[in-house]
Amino acid sequence: MDKNTFVFSTTDDEEGKKLDEMFGIKPTFLRVQPSGALLPSKIVHYAQKIRDFQVYEDDIWLISYPRTGSHWAQEMVWCIEHDFDYETTRELIILRTPLLESSILIFNEKYDELLKKLGDSVEAIAKMPRPRYIKSHLPWDLLPKQLREKKPKTIYITRNPKDTCVSFYHYCTAFHNMKGSFDDFAELMLQDSGPMCPFWNHIMPFWKMRDQANILFLTYEEMKRDQTAAVKKAAKFLGKDVTNEQIIGLCEHLKFSKMSTNPSTNLENMELLDEVHKKDPNFKFIRNGKVGDWTNYMSEDLSRRFDKWTEEHLRGEAFTGLKFNTDVKCDEE
Repeated sequence: MDKNTFVFSTTDDEEGKKLDEMFGIKPTFLRVQPSGALLPSKIVHYAQKIRDFQVYEDDIWLISYPRTGSHWAQEMVWCIEHDFDYETTRELIILRTPLLESSILIFNEKYDELLKKLGDSVEAIAKMPRPRYIKSHLPWDLLPKQLREKKPKTIYITRNPKDTCVSFYHYCTAFHNMKGSFDDFAELMLQDSGPMCPFWNHIMPFWKMRDQANILFLTYEEMKRDQTAAVKKAAKFLGKDVTNEQIIGLCEHLKFSKMSTNPSTNLENMELLDEVHKKDPNFKFIRNGKVGDWTNYMSEDLSRRFDKWTEEHLRGEAFTGLKFNTDVKCDEE
């Protein structure tokens, strides 16, 4: 298939019907080629605009599959880039490092008015002063074409699929009024038929590019295992000299207990969360900083199937060397 041509198709199989049923909208998602990703149907209005988006060499891009630790990573990158001036972090994180495709992700009718207030996310980000800090959950083939030519610094973060699945399930339930059990959601992910799936296709191109000078590939688990090392790694990649005192201060700032109570990162004052809190007063955008939370949700059989699915992909040549250290045990993010 010509990668310059977009093809949008509905998912009329059993998994597609299940997805529409869970989200209460038809069609909720469209299968988009190239990439094969399942994206909200509004992508038809934005795909070409995103592909043609102007990229600059001094941009900083943070790309990930949803709920893999990007919120945490973008706060780390912002602080390093702004010389640890924590006054600059008082502004909402989603305004400092906005999501390129946010206009397509808000597809629940309850948020139509908010969407009008926010405007076109692609156009708004295009007008941001440089250097721009831009986040995206889109797969490589649907990202701006100029990323290949301008090669701005790009941080990619991923996470073990079990914890990703749990976190994404809670997000979809809270933000998009998704109905259905965790098992249903997990099954769709295993079948490459969940939101933003396929999971492994999202990771693959960035893993292949990990040795390029403008790419930093991180895993949530390595950041949890040794946050100091992760900060040093990111600072080196960004060309910043950091002191031990600055590293200690940033690690303190990035703790789960701090980010989960920080209004600029937990988004508690954001209008978007008003409807969410009406349904669940205890909902937290930064929900759980632990590795291994999946053990509270997955049966032995489901866990085994996820392990097999993961092993089958990591065994392939495309993912040689990729590992998720799921033995990390730490309550602080």
